[in-house]
Amino acid sequence: MVFHWAAKLLDVWLALTRPVRDVLAGRGRFRDWWRFLPGDMLGRLVMLGCGIPTPTRVQNVSGVQAVLVEDPRVALWFRAHLIPVQAQTLGRYVLSRDPLPPDTLAHEIEHIRQWERFGPFYLPLYFGWSAVAALRGKRAYWDNGFEVAARDRADRESAADRDGVAAWESAAGTGEDETRLRT
Repeated sequence: MVFHWAAKLLDVWLALTRPVRDVLAGRGRFRDWWRFLPGDMLGRLVMLGCGIPTPTRVQNVSGVQAVLVEDPRVALWFRAHLIPVQAQTLGRYVLSRDPLPPDTLAHEIEHIRQWERFGPFYLPLYFGWSAVAALRGKRAYWDNGFEVAARDRADRESAADRDGVAAWESAAGTGEDETRLRT
């Protein structure tokens, strides 16, 4: 509940200060710099610290840019974690040992949206939510609101993909065109 109100307060502040930010940095650039710089720096630092010179690929999904680092050497970073990790998002950098399946990518894209919304406050809020969950006797990772939102997004996108494939397959026999299904 506290985090919900913190997010609302941050959104109001950003809405009120938008004209000043636009004048100082040009439309949209300051927002990107301010929100992504800490996470992107961490992601790049981890990538280089694991001996990976460049990202695997950059992918745009629903207007969100993800810098994917899919390399077995990322396991060096994952060993430092308390729980098993399949992928981790730091800013726009998504770190993974293996190529990401679509459902995991959708989950990580939601974390990029969260970084975009909360900027440098994202990590303190994330860890704070985990601490509150643990203090309440819940699971610090599974009951973290950021993780719940990311799992929900991945589930919705997986369901939409399955429904889209089923609709396309059922329309294949009727002569409907794929573009018509999207309308």
